[in-house]
Amino acid sequence: MAAKTSTTPTRAAEPLNRLIRLDRLEFRKLLDLYFKALRADWVYHETRQMFGTKAAADQGHAAASAWSACTMSLLLLQDMRTVDPDLRAAVDVLLKTCPDQMPSSGDLMRCGTEMLALADKYKRSGSDLLPLLDEAFCLLEAHHGNQALMSAQQAGSGAA
Repeated sequence: MAAKTSTTPTRAAEPLNRLIRLDRLEFRKLLDLYFKALRADWVYHETRQMFGTKAAADQGHAAASAWSACTMSLLLLQDMRTVDPDLRAAVDVLLKTCPDQMPSSGDLMRCGTEMLALADKYKRSGSDLLPLLDEAFCLLEAHHGNQALMSAQQAGSGAA
């Protein structure tokens, strides 16, 4: 008899179903990898500024590996058939910011604007996509800021 009767109302299961959707979980993992790649870039930049070639080479390898993992995660999401269309659009935006695309400051600003527009669609909806898209926007802003600071520091050390 217990097998035939549901003890959990369908409405109660709805929030849990949103938490375990594969595209959301993969996108969450992607955001973590993107953050790690940005951090590895920064550590590489600092190491290159302060230490010898061996340490910089090691950190450069770590940064390249982090970006590779991030790019693979982006490509995995891009190939998933069940990805929400707006998450897919966010993936396309993030792909444009990977080092192999050599994004300029203007490119990063445009991508940030695209991501913000995606997030703004959900501002009043309570959708589970809003926090993911907001975080993606924040990471793009951090990427832009990191790139600007690194460029300024390199220009300053070249002028000295």
